[in-house]
Amino acid sequence: MEKRIKELENLLEEKDNIIYNLENKNKQLNIEYNKINEKLNKMSSKSKEQIRKKEKIIKEYELKISQFPFDFSPGEKIMTIIFISSDENIIFSLICKNTDIFKFIENKFYEKYSEYKGLDNIFISNGRKINKDKSLYENKIKNNDIITFFN
Repeated sequence: MEKRIKELENLLEEKDNIIYNLENKNKQLNIEYNKINEKLNKMSSKSKEQIRKKEKIIKEYELKISQFPFDFSPGEKIMTIIFISSDENIIFSLICKNTDIFKFIENKFYEKYSEYKGLDNIFISNGRKINKDKSLYENKIKNNDIITFFN
């Protein structure tokens, strides 16, 4: 019986040692977990802050783009053309794209000078009559070119 008691005491001591080691291991793991969790929280906070900054920049660009009156496709360029009447009473500049069809440009002109709408106007640029169904590029009209109109 004493022998059995001794065996059980040894087993109990062994079990206590195992529990003690496991508790220490658990404490170490908890410490490591907390450190990793803290690092992840810092990284997450930094990432969230970076995302907020980038979202702010995107919103600023979207606002700037929304205020710009043109949408651009590849190959399109912004340009200015100048209308001058044959008697030089009218001088009108217009911002447009090189791919705009001249009819569209002509209508913009008529919005400003409606008294010329409905007349048989002829538009000349660089010594050539402008084809109203073609783009500025196709009519060989470049930035700051002068377009003279006759009625």
